[in-house]
Amino acid sequence: MITVKSPPSAVLAIALGLTAATAAAAAPQYHLVPIEIDGAESVFVADMNDAGLAVGYYVDADTFQNRPFLWDGQQARRLPIPADREEGQATGINGNGRIVGYASTILKDGAVTTALLWDAADLAQYAIIEGPAGTQVNPDDINDSGVVVGLAATAGQFNAFEWSAERGFVDDGVPDHGPGTQAYWAGINNAGVKLGGWYFPGTPSHATIGQAGVPGIAPIAAGVDDVASKAYAANEAGLAVGEMDLAGNGKPVPVTFRDGTATAVPGALLGLAQGIAFDVNEGGTIVGRAYDFATLAFKAFVHVDGVSYDIAAQADNGTLYEYLLNAVAVAEDGTIAGTARGPNFTVASYVAVPVVAETIFADGFDAR
Repeated sequence: MITVKSPPSAVLAIALGLTAATAAAAAPQYHLVPIEIDGAESVFVADMNDAGLAVGYYVDADTFQNRPFLWDGQQARRLPIPADREEGQATGINGNGRIVGYASTILKDGAVTTALLWDAADLAQYAIIEGPAGTQVNPDDINDSGVVVGLAATAGQFNAFEWSAERGFVDDGVPDHGPGTQAYWAGINNAGVKLGGWYFPGTPSHATIGQAGVPGIAPIAAGVDDVASKAYAANEAGLAVGEMDLAGNGKPVPVTFRDGTATAVPGALLGLAQGIAFDVNEGGTIVGRAYDFATLAFKAFVHVDGVSYDIAAQADNGTLYEYLLNAVAVAEDGTIAGTARGPNFTVASYVAVPVVAETIFADGFDAR
């Protein structure tokens, strides 16, 4: 923020010019705010909207069961689930505060799930997202129009699906790659662009794209069907993000997808071997993770104005955690949500709030 206190006009013009030039080159700065939940052993944030509402799940320290939560910037509230379900997760939230996720019960032969829709305005209630008989619906994301996407499982077959109150459940199926093909959607933007992947069991995914209300699942870019790749999110300008093994060496890197072309996010590996880009906002800020399982090294990155940064290194309290595991969501104001390594090998969650420097002018000017 720039606060001006009646400087001489000539001085003001010079100072504003210097401030603009400095701001253009300045690296982003953050303050890490923990998402703290009483009774939680670990906390996993999954998504965040522009109002700063974050959702995910925490592991109950007493029962070790997963509990879905909504965090409003000050405190977390547990989301209700059906009485016949043991645990649950919240996976996505839209700009209107509508939340998707699921609840499950673990049986001897697998899990039984119920897809759920909550509203931040009334957390005492929930709605059930119905699929065909015998199909378990696992939502992953929801856009501002209320279109939900994810994975639908029927007798071991995984298909991509979309759902809305207007059209109900729509089975998008799988792309035509032969018997055994599985598919899912991981995200949807407000233009209805759906992102995800297809795969054969036990093999890497391949990044896909589709359009809400339009049949078909297509490769998002050239070469994605030949190597490991996934697509996670897209902004309204048509910039999508994900991961792809561009070098063909078995190590996917953070990429952007635009107009059928995949491009590595410059500098996003932060010196590590592999990485993933999880989200992008309308300004083109990209967030994700860099990692190297061989050395157990992990970093959360943010890519701003063509430059990638280690979020922990740019935070005024970056040593709050041993290291940041990832950054999974970025709001339009640049606020970031992600997970970190907590004490005793637990997982913690954080929100990285941008720190905006003030330039104050008084009796001339004082920039600081």
